[in-house]
This record gives sequence, C-alpha cells and structure tokens, in this order.
Amino acid sequence: MNIWFNHWFSTAYHIINYMREADENIRIIGTNSNADCVYRLVCDEWYKEPSDDNYIEKCIDFCRKHKIDVFVPHHNLKTVCENSSHFEEIGTKVLANTDKNDNELIYNKIRTYDYLKSCLSEIIPEYRPCGNSVEFEKAVSDFSEKGYKVCFKLAVDEGGLSYHVIEEKKSFSMYIGSASHVSFSDAVNIIREYSFSVPVIVMPYLSQPEISVDCLKTDSGLLMMPRFKLGGRVSEIKFDKQIMDITESISDKFNLEMPYNVQYRFYDGKPYLLEINPRMSGGIQLSCTGSGINFPALALKKLLGQPCEWNYPEFKSRRVAHIETPVIIE
Repeated sequence: MNIWFNHWFSTAYHIINYMREADENIRIIGTNSNADCVYRLVCDEWYKEPSDDNYIEKCIDFCRKHKIDVFVPHHNLKTVCENSSHFEEIGTKVLANTDKNDNELIYNKIRTYDYLKSCLSEIIPEYRPCGNSVEFEKAVSDFSEKGYKVCFKLAVDEGGLSYHVIEEKKSFSMYIGSASHVSFSDAVNIIREYSFSVPVIVMPYLSQPEISVDCLKTDSGLLMMPRFKLGGRVSEIKFDKQIMDITESISDKFNLEMPYNVQYRFYDGKPYLLEINPRMSGGIQLSCTGSGINFPALALKKLLGQPCEWNYPEFKSRRVAHIETPVIIE
C-alpha cells in the first residue's frame, strides 16, 4: 500500500513511524518544499512538493504516477478536501475530513464561535470580529476597560502565525519569542497597514495552561487523547472527565470522521475553546507515547474500513516530555 504525505510538519516523522509500527508492509512517499525536511528519512521515496499553481491537478497526476492508495494531506488541506471526490475517482483515499459544511465552519475561528455559542456558550470566550482598524481599536479598548489583557489573530490561521498579545510592560527585544508580544501602539501600526482580506478576531488573553485533544470517531466510540501543556517540554496526558465531556459535546455538532484536534485554555478555573483543527495535532507523538495508543494507525485502519480496536490506559494521568534528537540527513 502506497501512502503519500505531502508538505507536513516535521511531526510527520513520528506519524509515519507509528503507522509502520502497525503495518510494516506500507510504502511511504513523501514530498516537501524543503529538501532537508527530516521526515524524508522515514520515507521510501522522496520528491519535491508540487507548486501551488494548479495544485490539485498536479496532486492527481502524482497519485496516478505513483499509484497512491492513501493521501495524507497537510499543505493546502482545505483545497484537497474540497476536491476529495477527484482523488476517490482514481482510487486514492484521502485521510482527512472532507465535509464541506464542517470545513467552512472550522477553518474560520469566528464562524466556529458563532456556530457553537448558541449551544455551548459556556465554553466560548468573549470575542470581537473586526473588519477594519476602527473596530479593532474599539475592541481592544473595550476589553482593556474590563481589565483583560488582550490578544488578537486572523480568523483563518494555522500554527498561531498571526497571534499577538498586547502587553505594554515588557522589553520585547530582550525576550526569546517576543515576536508574539506587541505594545498597543505597535499593534495599531500593524492593523492600520493590514488589508483585512481575512477578518481579525480580538479576545481576552487566556493565560492558563493549554489543552490539546486529538480525536477520532470509531465503531468503539469517540477516542479522545487530552494533552495538558504544562510549560517547556513537559505535557500531561490526563483523561479529565470535564474536558472529555465538553469535547464529546463539540464532536456531536460536527461530522468529523477523520482525525481532528480540539484546543482549550483555562481562565479563572474554566475551560474555553480556542479552536478546532481538522487534522492531527503537531504534538500527536507525545499523546501516543504517553497513552500507549497508536492514534495514526487507528486513523489509517478506519479510513480503510478495518476494525479499530483500542482501550484507554488504566492510569488517569501521566507526564511526558520530549528531547531534541540529532539525526544525520545526508
């Protein structure tokens, strides 16, 4: 069976290894725009990522040429999902959530919040959609007057690339990772130069730990793997009933059949939804190692119509960390 991973996080290195652990007969074909991407080391074949112009046509040609049975997309994920029927027509299964209505909601954080606040309002943080700089400044002012530290990001984003926290009392240039912290005046300068081609969402900064829950619907029930980020490189795999009950309630509102990830943050002791991602998280390997559950293999089995047997571990929580491991790439 030939499985193609297009341009992915380096996390694909671990996802591929987990799939191989369950089935050593699979053959992995990888592509990436970075020739030195580390997951090429666990691929059987390696090629340059197709360029974005006419991307779907190039992907279909790639699948035909390399006899791809399963496509695990990350780059241009939404576009691939919108065209999943074209891959099915040539015999390639797409390991991704392809429901158009769900994707329209999930890819836009404002739409996600608007949709869920009518039925799950208790987990939706205060938020303000902004379509111009005047609305942005008003939203920041209103939240600040309530005593909140304020953050903002694009309504459509991945990996927090547009995420900023407004913070006045900090020497930004002297801090690692300070790019996400900006003063109000700098934030205004950024916003006044922005086109608002994608709306901006402004909300209170939720300062307490983040929880990332990888999910997969199976015949045995909804598999949920909650990972509490404790800071630094340490996480806790914790099968917390409150978080799992909320996640199941969210899951009931969508037709997500392939892997997805739900993220929360606590504030004043209450969990609030950050976002839903229609893919495995960037830290899936930590959850798999900590729980002993081979999530990527189960996802592949589900896609192929095979039985997905799994059990939660006996422990209620376990801490897990990661280290940098040097590898020779050439």
